[in-house]
Amino acid sequence: MVEESEMTLHRFPVHVVILLFVLVVCLSACAGKSASSKFYILSSLPQSTLSGAEGATIGVFPVAMPDYLDRPQVVTRVSENELQFDEFSRWGEPLKESFYAVLVENLSTLLNSKKIIKTARNLRVPVTLHVGVEVLQFDGALGGDVVLIVNWGLFGEGGKNLFIAKRSLFKEPTGAATYEAFVAAESRAVASLSREIAEGIRSRK
Repeated sequence: MVEESEMTLHRFPVHVVILLFVLVVCLSACAGKSASSKFYILSSLPQSTLSGAEGATIGVFPVAMPDYLDRPQVVTRVSENELQFDEFSRWGEPLKESFYAVLVENLSTLLNSKKIIKTARNLRVPVTLHVGVEVLQFDGALGGDVVLIVNWGLFGEGGKNLFIAKRSLFKEPTGAATYEAFVAAESRAVASLSREIAEGIRSRK
């Protein structure tokens, strides 16, 4: 029995045993670490000093968005009928609120007006024109295109008298298969929508 044990030890040199021990320790340490999450937000158009303090006040209603986007994870599309929610790529704030804030900022910049406001609450401010936006789709493929489909309209005072009603589709290439590039493309899609709405507002003046 002693001779058999000695033969077994001789088959595995000490440095091999030490190497295996270190490898097991490293693998155990790696297994105990989880991937860290990254957080993203939509970006608005470059801001400038607004000089348009005069003119009518334009209100923007809260943006309506489908339930599948109402989650902390960034949503991408694998196929026509399959979505993917990445646990480690998350929004820094609810996407609905981020979209709403960026839309208002973009319209203020494009129309050079300080009088583009959110009308989520009754501010007791006379609003000549209201903007309503319903998002139908806002996703896409990593490394492919981001797709934004919306219904939007312009309403008269009190949210009545529909002046313009449109259904619009915007596509933006991501340029790279990363979530940073994906969110940047989503921001560009919101900017394209903002430009179309701003043009519609100008046509009403």
